[in-house]
Amino acid sequence: MFEPGRYAPKAGTLASTACITLAFPPVEWAPLICFGLVPWLFALKRCATIREAVAQGLWLNLLLGTAAFFWIAYAVPHYLGVSFLAGIFALLLHALLSQLPLTAFATLHWLASRATAPKRFIDLLSLAALYTGIDWAMPKLFQDALGVALHGDPALRQLVAFGGVPLLTFVVLLMNLGLFSLASEYRARAKGAAGAFRAVRAPLIWVALPLVGFYALGSYEYRRIGRILATPERIVRVGLVQGNVADEMKRRWARGDAEAARESLDVYLRATEALIATQSEPPEIVIWPETSYPGVFRKPENDAQLLLNVAFDRFVAARGTAIIFGAYDREDRTDRRVLRNALYFVQPSRNQSPRELSPMQVYHKSILLPVGEYFPLLAEETIRRWLPHSAHFSAGAGAKVYTLKLADGDMLRLGPAICYEDLFSDHTARLADEGAEVLVNVSNDSWFGDYGAARLHLILATLRSVETRLPQIRATNTGYSGLILPNGDLQHATDFGSEAVRAIRLPIIAPLSTLRLDWGEWFGPASLVLGLFALRRNRGGAA
Repeated sequence: MFEPGRYAPKAGTLASTACITLAFPPVEWAPLICFGLVPWLFALKRCATIREAVAQGLWLNLLLGTAAFFWIAYAVPHYLGVSFLAGIFALLLHALLSQLPLTAFATLHWLASRATAPKRFIDLLSLAALYTGIDWAMPKLFQDALGVALHGDPALRQLVAFGGVPLLTFVVLLMNLGLFSLASEYRARAKGAAGAFRAVRAPLIWVALPLVGFYALGSYEYRRIGRILATPERIVRVGLVQGNVADEMKRRWARGDAEAARESLDVYLRATEALIATQSEPPEIVIWPETSYPGVFRKPENDAQLLLNVAFDRFVAARGTAIIFGAYDREDRTDRRVLRNALYFVQPSRNQSPRELSPMQVYHKSILLPVGEYFPLLAEETIRRWLPHSAHFSAGAGAKVYTLKLADGDMLRLGPAICYEDLFSDHTARLADEGAEVLVNVSNDSWFGDYGAARLHLILATLRSVETRLPQIRATNTGYSGLILPNGDLQHATDFGSEAVRAIRLPIIAPLSTLRLDWGEWFGPASLVLGLFALRRNRGGAA
C-alpha cells in the first residue's frame, strides 16, 4: 500500500536544507557546511526502501534549489519583464534540476550500503569521491557546488589551485561523512554496543589526517603567494568605476532614448574625470563595467548615437588614458544582423588630436547565459513576443588575450571575461595558458538585486583567480567590484548598490604554475571513476 507520509520530507532533510542554505549568500554562515549534510544522511539511514531514499534526495534537491536560489523569483520578472508568477515557475523549474547530484548520490549510497554509516577509511573516501564526481559530471546553470562555501577560509580556498572546486567539495563531503560515522557509532555505543566505537576510532583518525593535511597545504600556499605579492615584478595603476546606473535607465537607452543614453554615459565620464583629477599619478588604465557604454560602439545609426561616440572619443583623446568598457557590437550580414555582448579596449595614441579616433580592440562574449542572452531551442521571433525584454546575442569565438601598451612602454596582457564567463574555470584557465597577466572581469548583476546572487558571483570569480594565480580587476555596475589577488584576498571592495571609484595599484607577478592549470579539470573525473569503482566493488562483495 502506498503511504504518502513515508515519502514526505523527513526532519533531517529539512534541517540539512536550512544548514546548507545558511552557509551560502546572503547569510554565509560557512561553518554550517561542515555538518550540513549529516541530518540528511541520518534521514537516508532511516529509509527502508530505495523509493524512500530517492524521495529524500529529491526533496533536498527541490528544497535546497528553492531556498538557496530564491532570488531567481525576483531576477526573472525584473530582467525579462514577465509576471512574478512566471518568476516563481522559473525558480521551481531551476530547483527541480539544480541539485540532482544529491538525488543521484542518495540513490547510489542507499544501493551500496543501505545508507549505513561508513566504518572503514576507504568507504569514507570512496563515498566522498562518489558525490564529488557526480557533482562535477552533472551540468549546472550557475556552476554552484557545496565546496564553494569554504571560499572564506584563506587556507582552504587555496586547494582550488590543485584540484579546482571539486577538491573543496570532496573536503566538505569528507567532513560530513566522518561526522555522520562518528555520530552513528556514538549512538550505537549508547545502546550498549561498546565495541562499535572502538572499531571506527582508527579510521576517523585517518580521516582527520587528510583534513589536517589539506589545511596545512593551504596555509603554506597562502603564505607563499603572500610573499610573492609583497615583491611584485611591477605595479600598474588602474582606475575602477562602478556607475550604479539604474536598470530603468538602461532599458530606456536600449529602447532608443537618446537622453537616457547621454545621462548614462555622463555618469561614467564624470566619475572617470574625478578619479583622474584626484590622483597625483593618473591611472594607466580605467575599467568600466559590462554594457557601461549605452548601445553599439562606433557604429552609429543616427545623429544621437554619432554624438555619443564623438563625446566618448574626444574624452579618451583629451585624458590620454586607456579605457576598457562593455558595450554592444553589431555585424550586418547579408542574411541577418548579429548583435554581440562585447568588451572594448580603447587606447589613445601619443599626440593624438581630439578629432582622431583612438585605436581599439574588441572581445566578444563567448559563453552566453541561457534564456538571459540566447534561446538555443526556440525561434527568436516567438521569444521576442513572449519575452520582449530578453536579449538575443551571438557568441564570440572564445577566450583570447589582449595586449595594451602602457604609458611607460611596458606591455600588459589582459584576459577578459564578461559576466557569466567567470563562472567557468576552463575559460580562465585558457586565458592563463595564453599568457594573461591579469584577468579583467566586467559584469552587471543589478538585475538580481542584493539577495545573494551578486555575492555568489563575486565568490566564484574569486576562485578563478586562485585557480590561475592571476590578479583580477572586477568592475560591475552595482557591485561587487574590486581587486582580487591570486590568493583570493579582495581589496578595494565596493558596496552593492552604490556609485564608487577606486584607484588600484595592480601587482603583476611572474606566471605561477598550478596543478589545476597543468592537469586541467582532473579531480572531478578522477573522483567519479574512483567512486563508481568502489560502488561496484562494494555491491559485488555484498552479493
